[in-house]
Parts: sequence; structure tokens; C-alpha cells
Amino acid sequence: MKKILFFMMLFLVSLLQAESTLHIGTEERYVTKKFMHYTLAHDLNETPTSLTNRVWEEDKSSFNSLENLDKAYWAKLSLVNSTNKPKHYYLKSENQFTYYIEFFMVKNSKIVAEQKDGVIVKEKARLFNSNHMIFPVTLAPFESMEVYFKILNYNKIDIDFRLLTQEYLLDFYQTYNIIEGIFFGGMLLLFLYHLFLYFLLKSREYLYYLIYTFWVTMYFMGFFGFMERYFPDYMFLFQISAGSFFIAMVLFIQRILNLKEQLPRIHKILNIFMVVFSLSTVLYVIFLEAKMFLYTQIIFDLFFLTLPFYIFLIIGSTYYLAFYKESHIAKVYALIWTLVAFAGLILPIVYLNILELDFPIDYIFQFVMLFEVLGFSFILAYKIKEMENEKLEQQKLLVQQSRLASMGEMISTIAGQWKKPLSEINGIVLDVDIDYREKQLTQERLDEHLNDIEEVTGYLSKTIHDFMNFFNHNKTLEHFYLSTILEQSRHLSKLDNDHLNSLLLFGTEHANSKEFLYKFKEIEMIGYPSELIQALLIVMNNVAEASLKQAKRAQLLIDISMMDDKVKIRIEDNLGGIDEGILENVFMHNFSTSGLGLYILKIIIEQNMKGKVELVNGKAGLICTLTIPQNLNIK
Repeated sequence: MKKILFFMMLFLVSLLQAESTLHIGTEERYVTKKFMHYTLAHDLNETPTSLTNRVWEEDKSSFNSLENLDKAYWAKLSLVNSTNKPKHYYLKSENQFTYYIEFFMVKNSKIVAEQKDGVIVKEKARLFNSNHMIFPVTLAPFESMEVYFKILNYNKIDIDFRLLTQEYLLDFYQTYNIIEGIFFGGMLLLFLYHLFLYFLLKSREYLYYLIYTFWVTMYFMGFFGFMERYFPDYMFLFQISAGSFFIAMVLFIQRILNLKEQLPRIHKILNIFMVVFSLSTVLYVIFLEAKMFLYTQIIFDLFFLTLPFYIFLIIGSTYYLAFYKESHIAKVYALIWTLVAFAGLILPIVYLNILELDFPIDYIFQFVMLFEVLGFSFILAYKIKEMENEKLEQQKLLVQQSRLASMGEMISTIAGQWKKPLSEINGIVLDVDIDYREKQLTQERLDEHLNDIEEVTGYLSKTIHDFMNFFNHNKTLEHFYLSTILEQSRHLSKLDNDHLNSLLLFGTEHANSKEFLYKFKEIEMIGYPSELIQALLIVMNNVAEASLKQAKRAQLLIDISMMDDKVKIRIEDNLGGIDEGILENVFMHNFSTSGLGLYILKIIIEQNMKGKVELVNGKAGLICTLTIPQNLNIK
């Protein structure tokens, strides 16, 4: 029985010894984590020769506490070459949270190699010109050795070293460069494409998207060592990138989902998150630069402890908008963020040493973020399309409102135009009555009175016909003559003898004429006559209003010409024009009362009739040029 217990103890000891030493055989890749042992460093100047009588532990839990956060620690790895051939390997680490690391290779209690690396003491000539920390290890046949790492980092994450052959490392970097090239190339293309769209559309959604894309790129450039390798003087961009891209994300989400109106309380809570992200980023950089790792660790932990609450808030809000408010954009966003949130929740758990994973979560998260940025791009395109549709509907509403506003003015105009004809009819009826009473109503006199009444009622009928044509909403293309449209526009406008001194058409001067003259070649057109009437009314009524304000009778020149397949209507007055400083703003819908009319004029001519509006100051007054296709059927 004693012999059995003795052999069992020997077997257990051998197992423990075997577990504490990594035996190198013919494999190209070894995971070293389970063979690592740790002890706390007393100061930064000690070397492996001063580590005798230290207690080594299998994990760092005993000294991974707040009071030890500003201290370095040692990691030890025992290796033995179990073959009869020399072995050449490399210890590689991808973790970028290492502030300072010093590598020692010890054989027979003597230091045979030493190397420093990390954020503040980056090795200038890393092997393979790598982004990662790489330390060479050479073992003779059946030789044993120990590797020591003196590590100073603000987050006590277990640094994962892999023991790799040169062949394996070269193959790895070929794949690594392809993967990173796809990621950063994709991010660059998306950034440049949306930068162009931002300058084109001047939309804040694109601005927030660009800021977000930039900071995501900066984060991964720093995290995977590209910043340290190529731009060591700009490492601060990596240090502020995490907080910055979360702030940009909040701004983008608030804007794209219209949270200020849809969910005002969530909008305010997200503003609080932005303050938290900003403050934690500033404190993080200050404490890191001051090497106050205790406080850096606290800020680091608090930041990642905040993320789950932020993620659940975003997911809850998007699903609420998607299925309760039936927002199509929120549905797409909820789908994207479900995938992002899964990776986003795992990262804090890993970084806070709560969970250990054997698969490369950092690379997975990297491409999840690329997928998110690409998804944001589609959401942005859809949102802009929705905004354009809403803008078109608003423009149609403004045009309709303009017509309704003009209706009151035109009723007043028609009432004024009908007053005299109705008086004439009343006078003719009175003449008929007098002739009848005086026995003078012959057939000839009766026909004369009836013809006079018919002539006046014809005028009244024509007035109503012009009025109905103006308010015709039929958007089908019609054949019409430009002279008819000009006559109807003049007839319906505010221009009368009090405003108009003379109207010159196509350069034919009649200084004292009050008539509308047609001295140009008749032009037949295909388009929307009621739309053109409204456009001409806006111009003519603006002239009438300017004439009234200045107490000056207007002289109006309407010049008609053909240019290829387009008709150019040039309308010039003599009322002094518009100040050059504000001329470029008169087409804005909120510029002024007349500005609203000119805004609608621009919509009618440039969008509805595919033409162009130009407004310039002439010698005597304002020149408005309307250039429209003669035939809207021709695309």
C-alpha cells in the first residue's frame, strides 16, 4: 500500500513538473499560457539573477490588486528541447496594452540575451519589421532554458505569447497583411467616398459618419501596432480613439434615428454618455502620460463597465423604433447592432480578466466593426433618400400653399376686373328697359343690346377660364402657345396701369402703350402651362410689389428667344435691382416673403420643368431669365 502511494506521488510530481515546463518537439506552434508562472517585481531595475527565493504562482490573482497596479511583474517560461536537433523559435505577442516589457533568455543561470519593447521603449529594429513584439529563442539539442519577461502595463491582462517557427511566422504575416489590407483599404475607401458625398450634400449625418470612421480606423491602427510602427509621434490618437469613436457613434445614432423627436429621454441619456466618454478619455490620457497606472486602471475598468449599459440602451432603443414605431432604418440598424453588440460585450469581459478565450476575438471584432461601418453607409444612403423624398413633398406643399395664397389675391383681382363689366351689363339692361318703355325697342336695337351683353359676358367667361387654368393641378403634358401663357399671366397678375408705365416685348418700344404686344414669332410648346403661368406670375407680381414700394411706375421688357431646343424668357424691369450682397440668397425659402416666391419659382422651373433660373442686376433693374425646354417630352 505504501509503495502504491509512493508511486502515485511520484506520478503527480512528474505531472506537475511536466506541466511547468514546455517540451519542444516538432510542432510549428506552441501555446505558452498554461506554462507561464508569475511573481511581483520589487522594482524596475531588478534582473532574473535577483529572483532567487521568489514564490512563483500559476496566475497573477494574488498581486492583481489596486495597490499593485503601479508595479511591474515577472512572467517566467521554462523550455526544453526534446529533440536531437537545434531549434529556432520566436515568442510573439499581439497585445497592445503593454506599456513596457523586458525580455531575458537565461541558460545555466546566466543571461544570454536581453531585449526591450513596448509602447514607450519600442524596439527600433523588430524582427520581420513586425507590428508585434517578437523575441527570438534558440535551443541546442536537449538543451533547457528559461525565459523571463518583466512587464509593466496598466491592465493586468494575461499577455498571450505564442512560440512559433520562422516558417509559421512568415506564413502568418502573409495572411495577416492580407487581412489588415482588406480592413484598412475598406475603411479608407468608405471614408473617401463619404467625404465626397459630404462636400456634395453638406449633411451632418455624413459628417458624423466620417468622424466615426476616422476614429475607428485610428483605434485599430493603434491596437494592432500600426500607429506605433509608422506614426510613433501620434500615439495620442490611439489613446483617445476609443472614447472619440463612441462619441461620434452617439452623434450619428441621435441624428440618423432622429432620437431628439422620437425618443427625447433616450437622447438626453446618450448626451450623458457622451460626457462620460469625454471625461474618461481625458483622464485616461492624463494618468497614462503621468504613469499613474493605478488611476489609469480604474478609468480603464470604469470605461468598459459602462459599455454594456450603453450597448443595451442602443439595442433597446433601435428595437423599439423598429417594431413599435415601424422605422425601416431602425430595423436595419437593430440587425447590425445585434451582431456588433455581441462582440462588443465580449471584449470588456476579456479585458477585465473575467473571461478567457482561445479564438482571436480582436480580429473578429475588427471585421465586425468594418461590417458596421459598411452597414452605416447603407443606412445613410437610405436616410438621405428618405430626406430627399420628404424635401420633394415639402416643396410640392409649398407650391400648393403658394397657389392657395395667390387665390385670395386673384379673387380680388377678378372682382376688380368684373366690377366694370357687370356695371356695363347693368347699364345695357337699363337701356333695354328704357327703350322698351319709350316704345323704341326695335329688333335692331334689341340685337345691338344683346350683342353688347354677349361681348361683356365673353370677357367674364375668359377671365374665369384663365383663373381655372392657373389652378389646374393636372400634371399631364399639354400643347400650348407661349403667347397665350404670357397673356394669361399678365391678365392674372397684379400689374395694372398704376404699376406699369410700358411693357416692351422683344425689343419693340411703345413707351406710352398699356397693351400687351406680341411682336415675336409664335412658339408652340409641350409642357405644364399652369406651372409656367405660376412662374411668370411670381416674377410679375414681384415687379408690381417693387413698383408699389418705390412709388414708381415700372417699365417691363420681356424678351423671347430660342436657343437650340430651349425657350429663353428674359424679363427686365427698371426698378433698381437687388443688393449684390444678398442676390445669391434670394432663392432660399426662408430669405423673405418675396424670397419664398423665388424659391418656389426655382422649384417650378428647375425641378418640374427641367429648366434654369438666373437672376442678375442689369443697368436699370433686375433681369430674370427663365430657360425651359420647348418640349418636355424629349428627355
